[in-house]
Amino acid sequence: MSNENENENYTVGLDDPESIIAMRRRHVEIALRMQKLACVGLAEWEAKLASGQKLDMSAADAKALLDVGMELERAAIGGKKPDDDAPIPWPKKPH
Repeated sequence: MSNENENENYTVGLDDPESIIAMRRRHVEIALRMQKLACVGLAEWEAKLASGQKLDMSAADAKALLDVGMELERAAIGGKKPDDDAPIPWPKKPH
């Protein structure tokens, strides 16, 4: 089997391996920049909260922040997203 036939199915600049690698690198760079901005925003919210100022955050904003925080925590510890019908375990009592 020849690799030439496989490569004919690619559109150069769109879905060829080099373009996909370049796209992934761009996406990682953008993601890191977005995380940096989010961290700045989070620090601003924490400063407002510490000084007693209102956060002007809707319930939907708070839920979105909580959801993303939980996803990041799970990803960081290598966990998977729980099933919708999975029971929530009770915390263990300290000894």
